[in-house]
Amino acid sequence: MKILLVKPRWFVHGGVYRFLDDVRFTPLHLAILAALSPGHDVTIIDNDWEEIPFNCEFDLVGVTVTTFTSEKAYEIADKFRHLGVRVVFGGAHASLMPEECLLHADSVVVGEAEYVWPQILKDALSNSLKTKYHNPLPVNMNDVPFPQRGLCDRDNRIATVQATRGCTNSCKFCYLPDVPWHEFRKRDIDLVYEELKNLKQKIVFFVDDNMFADQDYVIRLCEKITPLKLIWSIQAPSDIADNDRLLAAMERAGCFHIHIGFQTINPDSLKSADVRQNRIENYRHVVKKLHEHKIFVVGFFVFGFDSDDLRVFEATESAIKEMDLDDVCLYILTPYPGTRFHESFRQEGRLLARDSSNFGWANAVFKPALMTPEELENGVQLLYERLYPRLIIRTALKMISRLPLFLRHPQLFLIVLKALFRRVNISRRPG
Repeated sequence: MKILLVKPRWFVHGGVYRFLDDVRFTPLHLAILAALSPGHDVTIIDNDWEEIPFNCEFDLVGVTVTTFTSEKAYEIADKFRHLGVRVVFGGAHASLMPEECLLHADSVVVGEAEYVWPQILKDALSNSLKTKYHNPLPVNMNDVPFPQRGLCDRDNRIATVQATRGCTNSCKFCYLPDVPWHEFRKRDIDLVYEELKNLKQKIVFFVDDNMFADQDYVIRLCEKITPLKLIWSIQAPSDIADNDRLLAAMERAGCFHIHIGFQTINPDSLKSADVRQNRIENYRHVVKKLHEHKIFVVGFFVFGFDSDDLRVFEATESAIKEMDLDDVCLYILTPYPGTRFHESFRQEGRLLARDSSNFGWANAVFKPALMTPEELENGVQLLYERLYPRLIIRTALKMISRLPLFLRHPQLFLIVLKALFRRVNISRRPG
């Protein structure tokens, strides 16, 4: 069969991820499906960089769907189905909202796809596709094949790799507790090493939800991959800073950049969101410890909790400066359709009629308790603008202090340099 695997246009140029405007990542999940399709002719399209080939003939189209790309995914699927091509949806939105997705697709995968994809291919060959394919078991990470990177690593300067899946935390605003793959699982370290060793890129982003759910595993992985002389980025919880052995191992293994989910400086918000791993009084200590190991720290903050009023923006600005963060990502609380969090807002009558593209954590899709939706959006945008001069200076100083790193990796230098003077506009949409 001729198979097309598509990641709909996702990236928001000029949005909150200002350092990634020129960075092309491997659509890892699609490359894994390609590896599970031996004997078939597979094409992978990342719609952020490539146009959808509607004029080519395909027997099957697979589309990965998130809430904020769902309308684009539906548009793609409708066009192919109009041409007589069968379409299969997978991804977070397909798992959370399968009935909605079936209005635009022939089949939907609920859960992880690795164990059901071979059956989907068999059924497609015999013209007997089922409407739903449900994976009842969490995928053993050792069963995940090495991705077919040759189909999508055309100009990618940064490789994406996944060593673990799932998370042991229970943050209420996160979609993970409501999807079938929330259980934490680890891949054999030797397999991760082999994948990393064979990469053409020397810059890696680990896409794991929370690898640090097992800190001993991370230490052993770091010890194994240190000889590869890679540099890498990862997201992590704030409680890693108390493990000096872990931080030292990360530094030796090439960790240069980390995203920390501080989430909020409002203790009532932490409590209501069930973010048990964070301690506001430790935030400055966390950043200081990571800086001691030459790690660039990006802080993630969320606004719009029921205990947030307009004072939260000024208080967060002061905290960010005191913490000495290198960069920030400021999000608006976003309840994903299909989650218990979304259902609670629906029952309270607080949901707003907003297009699905608004569910990218940059727009108010509900009525906050202590401010208006407009005040919430304006507060986040103005906070970015107030922080902007400081962030430019922080980034420039970091580039100077880590000049040997940038000289060894000129592509990284260009990525950071191009992003240095970009302003964030949270009103932007994918495209």
